[in-house]
Amino acid sequence: MPEFKFSCPGCGQHIQCDVGYAGRQISCPTCKQAIVVPQAAASSAPPSMPPPPPAPRPMPSLPPRPAAPAPPAAPRYAGAQSAAAQPPKKSPALKVALIAVVFLVCSALGYFGVQFALHGLGGGKPKEDPAAHVATPTADQAVQALSILSKVHSAYTNVNTLKAEGTLTLYLDLSNLTEADVNPGGHEDPKMAKRHPRGMPRTVTNSTAIFIKQAPSNFYYFTGEAISKIDRMAITNTFAYWSSDKGRFTFNDSHQPRVPAMYMQLPDVNPGDNAAQQVKNIQHLFQDPANLAKIIKDLGQTEDEPVNGQDCYTLTAKVFGQKVKIWVDKSTYLVPQWQLTLGGLASDADIDDAFSLAAAGITNAPPMELDMVKTQFKKYAPAFAKISGTLAFTADNMEVNPTLAGSDFNYAVPPGVRLIKMPNPTARARPTN
Repeated sequence: MPEFKFSCPGCGQHIQCDVGYAGRQISCPTCKQAIVVPQAAASSAPPSMPPPPPAPRPMPSLPPRPAAPAPPAAPRYAGAQSAAAQPPKKSPALKVALIAVVFLVCSALGYFGVQFALHGLGGGKPKEDPAAHVATPTADQAVQALSILSKVHSAYTNVNTLKAEGTLTLYLDLSNLTEADVNPGGHEDPKMAKRHPRGMPRTVTNSTAIFIKQAPSNFYYFTGEAISKIDRMAITNTFAYWSSDKGRFTFNDSHQPRVPAMYMQLPDVNPGDNAAQQVKNIQHLFQDPANLAKIIKDLGQTEDEPVNGQDCYTLTAKVFGQKVKIWVDKSTYLVPQWQLTLGGLASDADIDDAFSLAAAGITNAPPMELDMVKTQFKKYAPAFAKISGTLAFTADNMEVNPTLAGSDFNYAVPPGVRLIKMPNPTARARPTN
């Protein structure tokens, strides 16, 4: 049966499907969102400008503990067990809590950077944005940073349950991009080549208030209220993802006229199977400090700065040429804030190092596919520095080891919204990149 390609409206993943599934509802193989397969004639290549950022995942610095067997009905979690009942986990010297930083940068660049790379950004020889500069740390600053990270790792090892609320903010400046970047060699008129691409916004901003609950079981709760602005056009969105004693659900309301809110019950499967395996792969690779050094460069401790009245250490590093900064509470060694600053220059060596780790086991992609993507990254890396901005999260409140019941993970869906129950997916949908 003939096949065609289309893009997931939620995460932008390219999907290939048989034409016989047109009009049917399937789950995206990447973000698991329920989507309706479009008619083959209506499918098209991805847009040249990525949509507003997808709903953020729970704070990268707050990974849950390994999943435990499913608890009985309405179980209660009373917090971390005593040291005698559960001794601290032993890990290699630098099994590094900074793995969270890698997730942060890879997810952010994977969305913004790859989207732009695949749609032809290139040309020009931009300079690094000064805001993305990271000074080479002294030997003492590097040692202090690693010492702080080891304490961060220990602190999160003892997190059994978690409640956190905060704000995720995005500012993206695309004003330096030109037609020559989007379509190199496609304009004979030099004046046209220097103009900003038609239809591409100059600025994109987003502010999302999020609330998180996590437990050692498969229960989770992640909700948000997002306000985005693309130049002068404002977009609002309410979303929720949760798994409780009633099952797994998603809710989304775009607050658009004649567009109903979407409320779905998902198949009763473990949503973290693939993600959990990815985490294991990355943890295995980063047990070796040499692997850590391949992707996290110039790590060092910088000036102390408070966050919400909390005394914090600050650490900075470069990942894929972009600046990463995290704040670490001096008393709890939890991370109340992190920030990614775009506009840095990724060298060929940075890209080679990162893809050598990918080839070593982070991904199951075939070597030929990895080589192709790496070539694209190198080709368009200079244009990435023309895209400046920041992505940051600040936790306003964070409660470690609260007592939670299974019913505490249920989201209050507005009355009158129809529930759609999703069967197990049967369509042979698969990512194409």
